[in-house]
Amino acid sequence: MTESETHIFWQPENKLEWTDFRADANKIPNAKKYCDTVGLCTAASLGVFTVLDIPKKKRQRGRLKEKIYVAPAFEYSTSYVVQKDSLGIEKQQVVFDMFELSARYIRKELSSMLEKMDGYGTLSIWFKTIESDAQKLRTEMVDSYTKDVYIDNRPGAYLEWKERVDSTLNDLEKFATKPEDCHRFITKQPLDKDYKMAKTVMGKLFE
Repeated sequence: MTESETHIFWQPENKLEWTDFRADANKIPNAKKYCDTVGLCTAASLGVFTVLDIPKKKRQRGRLKEKIYVAPAFEYSTSYVVQKDSLGIEKQQVVFDMFELSARYIRKELSSMLEKMDGYGTLSIWFKTIESDAQKLRTEMVDSYTKDVYIDNRPGAYLEWKERVDSTLNDLEKFATKPEDCHRFITKQPLDKDYKMAKTVMGKLFE
């Protein structure tokens, strides 16, 4: 299960379709303006869900490690189409893939931390710091893509970005979002009966 009534969670087979964009573009501020001026006529509303689950019983903490779930998601109700064009969805699919790249970055960095400090608490300590770094990198990437593909409308930019994103996804395939990541957010419950959602985690430690 990788889709809910409200969201499509990123999976390689979950490709966006016209019917997924359900918001009324006429009610979206500046939607028509962006379509007319820079060709942004199809807009996906995207985000990354994250959660930290910890063992329910304190005496189990150490023998059982924390579990972090990360899943990029597309929201039906806030995604819109002003007018259909040949590459409208494909261009937004690349942005969705960028959100997946940021999820893979989080897993890669957390895995690296565990190699250095493989003990209970490592994920709790570094989770929010790495998530924040991933968000910053993602924002920079999406902003650059938007400028290249929409604002400047640079010839060949879309294909260049698509190839770059596809190549990086392939390089980070071992850190891909799995169906269980999606399932965790669809059910809104820990997948393991011995775990509960952590109420708080540490944020940036060195600011």
